[in-house]
Amino acid sequence: MFNTGRGRVAKPSKVRRRLGYTPEVRAVRQAEDEVNRMSSHLVDAMGIPGTPSHIPAAAIPCSGIDPDFTTYYRVDHPWALWEADADDFDTAMDNLRTRLPEMGWRITKDGPMNSRARNPEIKAAHTTSRHHVAIEALKTRSGNLKPQIDVTLVSPCYQAPEGTDLSRA
Repeated sequence: MFNTGRGRVAKPSKVRRRLGYTPEVRAVRQAEDEVNRMSSHLVDAMGIPGTPSHIPAAAIPCSGIDPDFTTYYRVDHPWALWEADADDFDTAMDNLRTRLPEMGWRITKDGPMNSRARNPEIKAAHTTSRHHVAIEALKTRSGNLKPQIDVTLVSPCYQAPEGTDLSRA
């Protein structure tokens, strides 16, 4: 099972050592749906008006474990809150500081980004599901780019059920 594709899938013992956990066997659609739901909850937690981008979550290779994308995957969901008033961004970040812990998230970083604009950023890890999120309130952007809140939500690595073709998932 682990010698599919070009044979670059790490052995199960090495996967566990590298990740610090054994990836759950989960259907790709189920994992993507979970990440999409979590993103929806994050929009609600911000508590400000705006339009979230309509980019769905998608399976991607579990880096360093399965570069050929044959057995292990994670789900990535980068999206943005558009048409939000930059004056509301502080409210959104304050709401997240309060609401994320109530939703099972542990905030791991809360402060300015390492950039010239020093926009606020919150990073958090979900305490039970192992998902991670980075939220950046881009009030100041170069050029004529409008302010937006960028969110990147990433799942832990999963193992695809036997017989799954990740290239078609």
